[in-house]
Amino acid sequence: MLRSTAGIYAEYDAETKKRVAETAKKTVEQIRREYLTVVFTYACRRRLDIWSFAQAFMESRFAFALDKPETMFALEKDEIFRDFMIECANNGTEIESLQEGGIAQSRGISQEAAWLVEIYNRWHSKTGEASCEIAERAPASLLKKIHKKAMTHEPGRIIELLIEHSAAEAAVTSKDYDELERAYPGK
Repeated sequence: MLRSTAGIYAEYDAETKKRVAETAKKTVEQIRREYLTVVFTYACRRRLDIWSFAQAFMESRFAFALDKPETMFALEKDEIFRDFMIECANNGTEIESLQEGGIAQSRGISQEAAWLVEIYNRWHSKTGEASCEIAERAPASLLKKIHKKAMTHEPGRIIELLIEHSAAEAAVTSKDYDELERAYPGK
């Protein structure tokens, strides 16, 4: 068995061997986070409204592919954003753009986008729910309302509150903010 595996492995070029070895050292959660980070970084670079982008992406077949390890590895993370935007154009899905103006085009991921990646990734890892289910239970419009306060707290606790409240009333109340303040005094 080892000899046949070594024979197959020998057929790969050096770059592919390096990528396979690096991937083997990571957990599926880490790899999924990397994919989401790349996609959300491209959205920030293109000056897309991160909230409308997040909702559309999390409901897409590309996000669904990232939910399953067997299909995630078939995707090239640098091509997911491009293919998603092509699908949006073909389907007529509108994603808002930020107004051109005083702020220079971002080279990296915004704080909000990084927070969304962390929330989506941890939520999926915790519950195993599909991306579209997460987007339904915690829509980007809700996350946009709470993000300024929620970003100062541990993502795991925010996810617990969202899971607890999203099914019942799809909102995080001021009572929940007070509970967060008591549990996690501001940074």
